[in-house]
Amino acid sequence: MMKYTLNAPYGVTAIQLDNGDEALYLHGECLVLADFHLRDDSVIATGERMAEVLGVPFTFLTLPEPENEEWCWNEVVEALGWGKSMKLGRMVMRPVLECCISHITADDNTLLTELCREKFEGEWIMDTGVGYLIRLDARMHPLMHLKRFGLSRDARWLIAWCMKHADISMIHFSQTGDELEPFTTFDW
Repeated sequence: MMKYTLNAPYGVTAIQLDNGDEALYLHGECLVLADFHLRDDSVIATGERMAEVLGVPFTFLTLPEPENEEWCWNEVVEALGWGKSMKLGRMVMRPVLECCISHITADDNTLLTELCREKFEGEWIMDTGVGYLIRLDARMHPLMHLKRFGLSRDARWLIAWCMKHADISMIHFSQTGDELEPFTTFDW
């Protein structure tokens, strides 16, 4: 199960109050607090590093200390509009990998264009206007289907590697995506 806090920013959020107190949140869930008066170590740099390692956005907020002397961090995040937490199943939120369309061949491009237009394949292979989105979790054994259709070995290898190592549910071959090392690229 994964916890999700309504209206909280996605990624790592570091909050520093004007009294020096700090808090670090991941997707709206409090991870660690640092009390300036107790001389706790700062958590801001840890938050930046965590965001970098996880590949999620980092947000840094500076806010005034609440006026109530008996304040707690829940009051701070409630004032930001963050709502209640809810638990989501493991399959509710899954990663999408966006990479450069140059990872597919010109023949792959033609094939994916044709598959997008077919009634049953268009439900899991979609033309996005800048590339192709493939919903890998919409079919049993998607790589076998893609092999049967004739998708290149290089494209299937990239998809297989990302499914195994990044647990992706979708891949977007996009004109705006980054090229991934060490995977093959094609100039077409």
